[in-house]
Order: sequence, then structure tokens, then C-alpha cells
Amino acid sequence: MLDPAFAVLTPVTIGRALNFAFGAGDRTDGLYDAGMLKRLAGLKASYDPANLFRRNYSLSAC
Repeated sequence: MLDPAFAVLTPVTIGRALNFAFGAGDRTDGLYDAGMLKRLAGLKASYDPANLFRRNYSLSAC
């Protein structure tokens, strides 16, 4: 539903804040840069291997 608005605004944005990231819980694209996403996914794998904290924007799919 919000995808058309995101498409219009994407060229003029510098990222997304988690508090204002609307959409499905598996939409992690654009929330973190590649280096940060890799670091967070590594921490997630170390501290939550059973994926107990999977609500909101899950890093397990990264």
C-alpha cells in the first residue's frame, strides 16, 4: 500500500529509521547499510540462534 510513496521518495532519502519503517516485517532492505547488516546478522546468529526475537524486522533472513 505504501510502496508507491516509497518509490517516489527513495531517490531523496538517506536511509530509514526503524520507528518509521512501515510494511511487512521481513522488509530489511534499506534499513541498514551492508556493513552494519552483516555485523547485526552476526550478532543475531551468536546471541539468538533460535531466532526467539523475530518480531518486527527480523535479521534472520539477512
